Amino acid sequence: MMTLTTVSERITDSKARVYWRVGTKNKGIININLRSPSEDSALIGELIAIQFLLFDKKIFDRAPGSGGGYKLIVSKGAIKKLALGKSTKKFAVQYSSFLLSRMKGVTIEVSQKLEFMANKEDFLPLLIDEGKDIRTQEYAEIITPAMGAVRVTQHAVEQYEERISSGCPKKPWASLTKRLMHPELRIQPLDAKILAHKERRYGRSDNVEAWSHPTSTFTYLVVIDDKGNRVLVTVFERYIQPQN
Repeated sequence: MMTLTTVSERITDSKARVYWRVGTKNKGIININLRSPSEDSALIGELIAIQFLLFDKKIFDRAPGSGGGYKLIVSKGAIKKLALGKSTKKFAVQYSSFLLSRMKGVTIEVSQKLEFMANKEDFLPLLIDEGKDIRTQEYAEIITPAMGAVRVTQHAVEQYEERISSGCPKKPWASLTKRLMHPELRIQPLDAKILAHKERRYGRSDNVEAWSHPTSTFTYLVVIDDKGNRVLVTVFERYIQPQN
């Protein structure tokens, strides 16, 4: 099992330090500047560092598509509760949503041991500024051939899991994003009922797109936000009438 161990400490309400290691030789220190002060700066910093190490630094030589086969040994018990959807720390959901979507199924253990961690005197810390890190939102951004940059929300992944008629895949995030990478996806006309529903929900419908391709029953509903970003908000399957 591929294991990442992290231990975080509070420097101030706006700064945290995270020690990390994979095995005993691959290790380092990350200092995080938070966008907003928090009494739980160490918790937030640890979650930001974990995402950076998994998805940006790719410490396992690839970005995980699911939590299967991975273990996180973390220093804050709240991280395990957040991954189970049982934490009362609602402010941290935006930092931990990847544990319920992209890393769903990951094994999490709690330990505060600093054994084998990097030494502050020997390692120059890497600095991360939260204000420049989009992974602190409730989505992960992917680059697709047809749609360009798309932000995949946790809700969309959950809808995909619930609505896929062939049964829930073992790696739902990886399965969904693989479908989104299809080069033949095209914008499709939207049903008037769907447009009316989205207008009631979002206050408008001219920023809603439905993407699909001829050989698939799946439709991917995208909302373009005020900054022009495509955000995948839900997924559904069209019913095809069987031929007589």
